[in-house]
Amino acid sequence: MAWLFGSRNYTGKNYPNKRAHHCTLSVLVGDSLYVWGGYEDGSPSVHDSEEKRRITSNIQHFTPSTGQWITRGTTGTPPLGVRWYSCTAINDQLYYFGGWCGHDHCYYNSITQLDTVSLQWRELEPTDAARRVMMRGYGGMISFEHDGVHHLLMIGGIGSKPAVQLPHYKYIKLITGGWRTNEHSMYNLSSRKWNNPSIAGQCIPPANNFIIEKINNTRAVLFGGVKTDDNNTTTRTNNIYIIGVSISTVSWQCIKKPEAIDQWPVGRWLHAGAIIITGSDCPMLVISGGRDENSDTLDDCWIFNITQHSWIKVC
Repeated sequence: MAWLFGSRNYTGKNYPNKRAHHCTLSVLVGDSLYVWGGYEDGSPSVHDSEEKRRITSNIQHFTPSTGQWITRGTTGTPPLGVRWYSCTAINDQLYYFGGWCGHDHCYYNSITQLDTVSLQWRELEPTDAARRVMMRGYGGMISFEHDGVHHLLMIGGIGSKPAVQLPHYKYIKLITGGWRTNEHSMYNLSSRKWNNPSIAGQCIPPANNFIIEKINNTRAVLFGGVKTDDNNTTTRTNNIYIIGVSISTVSWQCIKKPEAIDQWPVGRWLHAGAIIITGSDCPMLVISGGRDENSDTLDDCWIFNITQHSWIKVC
């Protein structure tokens, strides 16, 4: 099931505050949608404060069967990277990586878990500026299972100057002072150890604000985003990438718009996406909205047939 939140200004009792720079997670256990963090009107743009902790200790819970939103209080310590974090769900557990604090170039490389049953936060990895994992936000994250063990895979984003520039990946310093990367960071949830997998195929260049969605346990699809090429040119891309994931290697297949085909969405960033499975078990990627090369707002919706590598414009 696909969900999109934050694209319209709804108001009403128990409805979440208007926000941006957040993510939503769908939990299959109990069929629920969770919304946490982001930027709300009046959110303090500070490193830490009682008010920031008060706001981020709440999570919004939507139940489709009732159509109701409920604000739920949590216990423990939520992450400080409240904007542009990456997140994923495994059963009834939510995982949050990195993010931007809301001031200056304050980024994180922490991993925090939220149990949706007990609503308790648990920090698995604190932020460590010396770790061989770039502190960053604006990237993407998926999970996969190998030999019964769950892993998290974080790709790309923008962050602070990396402590170490790893040989498999690229790092671009931006005029704003931040750094754009295509770094891959893998985390074993059982051993709680980090790994930087090798790359095969045509990997995405340093990029941010793309969407990445898991097709199955070993495959994912990535679309759009802001990328910086080898010639240092920055564009909003409309390339599709099919990703194969293993414990040691991430393989990439880049699908570009054929010159003879017009039915293809424009390059974009800040868009939404989700995977849907049709009755014939054919996976489809749905994307909508975002901003184009000129930062104009887009209101279109497209479906990508992952098997046939073709787009259909819905609206």
